[in-house]
Amino acid sequence: MNTIDSEMKKNNTPFYLLAAFFLCAFSSLLAQERQDNAWKALFTDFSLSNSSTLRIETHLRTKDFMAENDQYLFRPGFSYKINRFASLTAGFTLLSTNKGENRLKEQNLWQQFSFRLPLKRSQYFGWIRLEQRWQKLGDIALDYGARIRFRTGFEFPLALKEKKEVPKFVVFNEVFLITNKNFPYHYNQNWTFIGFKQKIFSKGVLLSGFQRNTIDKGNGNYLHKNIWSSILFFRP
Repeated sequence: MNTIDSEMKKNNTPFYLLAAFFLCAFSSLLAQERQDNAWKALFTDFSLSNSSTLRIETHLRTKDFMAENDQYLFRPGFSYKINRFASLTAGFTLLSTNKGENRLKEQNLWQQFSFRLPLKRSQYFGWIRLEQRWQKLGDIALDYGARIRFRTGFEFPLALKEKKEVPKFVVFNEVFLITNKNFPYHYNQNWTFIGFKQKIFSKGVLLSGFQRNTIDKGNGNYLHKNIWSSILFFRP
């Protein structure tokens, strides 16, 4: 009898391991948080010269798609075009985030190097952005923090002959890293976007699509945001 029990336990060992694996995986899923949100933004560009532009960004972000307010952003920036492939931008951001009874308010300064390289029937683009952040929750001032953001992506026209009116397929990924002594050392969040870009009138271009944000909440917990993101680029 002992021999039979021993053989049964031996044969069931893979089953116990598989059950333990799925139990751990299920527990991990329970520890995650998910939101289904909508982001709307207007980017207005004012040409100051042939090589300089003032951009004013206004963002409205909501949770439960559009049922509950989440964040408001106001972000002006001054951009200088180095050449037809690269530019430098600097600006500041005022951000307010819904935290229930209080709002998390942030002011940050940022500096950005952007590039765009033409490829065969596509464009490769990206940026590197540094942010210096000051946050305040209610009346409590939080510690100063800084982070660096890396974005890379591609843009493809959805026609054999590229024209301004032809919609374009856009995909990008952006990684956020917390910095320590000006060096990136800790993962903060990741954005992945898949969508389309279309000129909708003479001075307006719409970028709209699905965005997945994964944010590190600490202790192995992550917040996942499924977002329908839309940005209207307008040049008066």
